[in-house]
Amino acid sequence: MLKKTLKYSVLALSTAITLNAYADTGFKVPVHYNLELVDGVSDPSNYSRFSRMVTLTPGKHQIVVTFKDTFKGSSGDARMVQSLDPIVIDIENIKNDEVITFDYAKPLNEKQADSYAHKQKVNLINNTGKALSSSEASYFILTSDKGFSLLRDYRQELQSLNRLYAPSYTLNQNNGLQMTENGAPTIKATDGGYQQTEQQGLALQPMGSTDTSAMSTTRTAGGVASAADYNNLVKLYNQADDATKLKFVKYVMSH
Repeated sequence: MLKKTLKYSVLALSTAITLNAYADTGFKVPVHYNLELVDGVSDPSNYSRFSRMVTLTPGKHQIVVTFKDTFKGSSGDARMVQSLDPIVIDIENIKNDEVITFDYAKPLNEKQADSYAHKQKVNLINNTGKALSSSEASYFILTSDKGFSLLRDYRQELQSLNRLYAPSYTLNQNNGLQMTENGAPTIKATDGGYQQTEQQGLALQPMGSTDTSAMSTTRTAGGVASAADYNNLVKLYNQADDATKLKFVKYVMSH
């Protein structure tokens, strides 16, 4: 027990020394981890891959990272090891000139990396080496029934759980859903009723009654493909969010 406590103390101290070299306020992405989201934004401009620092303003923030890197196996060959699920870090109120990160038992080889990828137990600290309380920052592992999937949308998953903090990101713009400064989804009603907006370049055009395309008369194995059927599909497509539209396009292109 003493040996384990000493090990984590040394890890925290070495991390604090490293963090103190950075004067900015922000989050330091630990080695072997990849940045996925910052306040609901992927590939944010305030992230430096060189320093692995996310520059933040004082206040509330949310960071999403995934464990992913190459490690040497017993044969000497390197292999990619990746966790099934990301870590979501909720920072309640980062202070000016404070840098937050986490330390953990860093794996040295493929076997250790495989073992750690299933555990992902971390310790949140700041640049003074102080362990952060749950009122200052906390984390959880975002699991999914899908398991490992390259098509997982962490932003959408967090929003569905009402756990997304994304004050500057508008979710599902086609149905008017937005985020408040507290991270709660909201839809604003107007005097004229529900107002739908479409993103340019993502919408399909319905077929008019005078169109003479083959679709208006084509007979398929399931019946006649009419203009009305086509227009219903167009309506559903234009009302969908961008992630669903992308999945639809991929499905059509693969069949």
